[in-house]
Amino acid sequence: MTTRTTWKRRLLAVAALGAVGLAATPVPAAATTGAVAPTDASAANLLPPSVTSTVPVGYSCYVTFPGGSTTVPFSLTFTASAPQKVAPYRPFAVTLDPQEWTPDPKFNQQVRTVKVRYKLPDNAWYVWHTLSGGKNLTTPPQAQYDWSTRVLTITETGPLPASVPFDLPTVTVYLLSGPSGTAQTTTGGTSLTDPSWTWVRTDLEGVERPFDCNPAAPVVFTSTTIG
Repeated sequence: MTTRTTWKRRLLAVAALGAVGLAATPVPAAATTGAVAPTDASAANLLPPSVTSTVPVGYSCYVTFPGGSTTVPFSLTFTASAPQKVAPYRPFAVTLDPQEWTPDPKFNQQVRTVKVRYKLPDNAWYVWHTLSGGKNLTTPPQAQYDWSTRVLTITETGPLPASVPFDLPTVTVYLLSGPSGTAQTTTGGTSLTDPSWTWVRTDLEGVERPFDCNPAAPVVFTSTTIG
């Protein structure tokens, strides 16, 4: 069975269950890594149209240096899309894409284990995700969904050399709406010890050091009204 057919059947199944009020538990995905995006027209037609916006995120980042540590500001802009409104118990898609970034060669030789975390809605069920795009990545990016926290983590192992721009992939998340409310996706971290954006950097002396970032408050990427 192809990935396209599997995805289509999964989406049709959860839509049918939702229509009769039976989708009371999450539908587990067949895998936790990215897959080829579905292209079947009948499955795509189940999804409502999306609105795209750019969302800046201002982080505070924990860094160390010889003799000490500090926090520094850091910012990224994300491109995000989701429908403005969806009916209860219906499938919809959200896409999230961080901007391209270049590690600064004045402070780094390279970076590795780059991670971005997204918090998925509390009132929608995760069904599936796909990864697409990306630039100058040295290993296939991986995605992992945590059912208990509803956080989806995208990881690029690297290493990625300084002065070379890289772009993490776009993630498309397929969801099933709950009965009511507002379905929001936000930054996925909670603190500098549970960051929403992080990498391990190798400084100019060859020492590996943290770069752990989180905004002061969760930043909303997308917001979809259910009703």
